[in-house]
Amino acid sequence: MRKLGIYVQVPFCQTKCTYCNFHTGVVASSRFAPYVEAVCREIRGHREFLGAAGIAWGNGVAGQDHSQEWLCHELLVDTVYIGGGTPSLLDPVHPRNILDVIRETFAGNLEEVTLEADPETVEAEKAAAWVRAGINRVSFGLQSFADKELIAAGRMHRRADIYRAMPILREAGIRNISFDLIAGLPHQTKESWRQSLEELAAMGPEHVSVYLLEIDEGSRLGKELLQGGGKYSAGAVPSEDE
Repeated sequence: MRKLGIYVQVPFCQTKCTYCNFHTGVVASSRFAPYVEAVCREIRGHREFLGAAGIAWGNGVAGQDHSQEWLCHELLVDTVYIGGGTPSLLDPVHPRNILDVIRETFAGNLEEVTLEADPETVEAEKAAAWVRAGINRVSFGLQSFADKELIAAGRMHRRADIYRAMPILREAGIRNISFDLIAGLPHQTKESWRQSLEELAAMGPEHVSVYLLEIDEGSRLGKELLQGGGKYSAGAVPSEDE
């Protein structure tokens, strides 16, 4: 018996971060429901999709040859991660529908269900609906506690939004919260980085992911750096040594 994790991508954002070159975009909210319906159809039809790729799905998954015999064991889904983009933009009924279809389609017990969220999108009613849908973990894309850095990066939230959103999640019953921070943002200094770390530690999330800023040449910030321009605080990006 093997455990299976499912990742669901929600490629919608309120705005595009200056450093981002992921396959995400800003679209009208009217496109959310059709996208979720398409995702649900794909989950329900996963056997057909796998069959088209030459993989037979029975109680578990059977590969084409003996080198894949391990796949024949029953697969139980125990984790779901709804990432993005900004999945917390969706109407609460949308992640619930996705999770309902996963439960209908796959065997297993969803022990950990994560939703990526931006602080400014968190509301009490939404958070309560997430919990009712079975979401028990939220991954916060904070990136920084310094407003100057958040503005330069094109983030919508501010430091105050972090402090507003955290109690809402706790009161709704979310006991597992993860914070993302980025080291190397424009205008970031050793002092502001330490301040972000200290504030993060004081808030006591259950998990933290720290990323080093990677500037894709296809992003808005990357293009400015390559051209020697000044938009998006390109001149304020810390050096490699820093």
